[in-house]
Amino acid sequence: MKDVEFLPVSFAGSLTVSNIETAQAELGAAVRQSSSVLIDLGGVSEADLTFIQLIEAARRRVSETGGELTLRDPADGAVLEVLRRGGFLDDDGSDRAKFWLKEATQQ
Repeated sequence: MKDVEFLPVSFAGSLTVSNIETAQAELGAAVRQSSSVLIDLGGVSEADLTFIQLIEAARRRVSETGGELTLRDPADGAVLEVLRRGGFLDDDGSDRAKFWLKEATQQ
């Protein structure tokens, strides 16, 4: 199996519709630069559906080109709350839930 080197992207602070432009630019640049992107959500203190949709769109785009976008750790805190409220985790066997929760394999 070939080792893949992931390009890390870290997000922190408030990631909402009023300030999503920076996150969109950073994630877009990472996806253009590498087919393997590792996202760190550890510093996110506030999020809304805009941020979740940004990550979901990037995940689909990377997948369609044969790459991989993954999370450093399972979603928690503010991000997990938005995912739950938005119904993104309703089907815990879905690819989407597995992505955000990292299949709960790290318990």
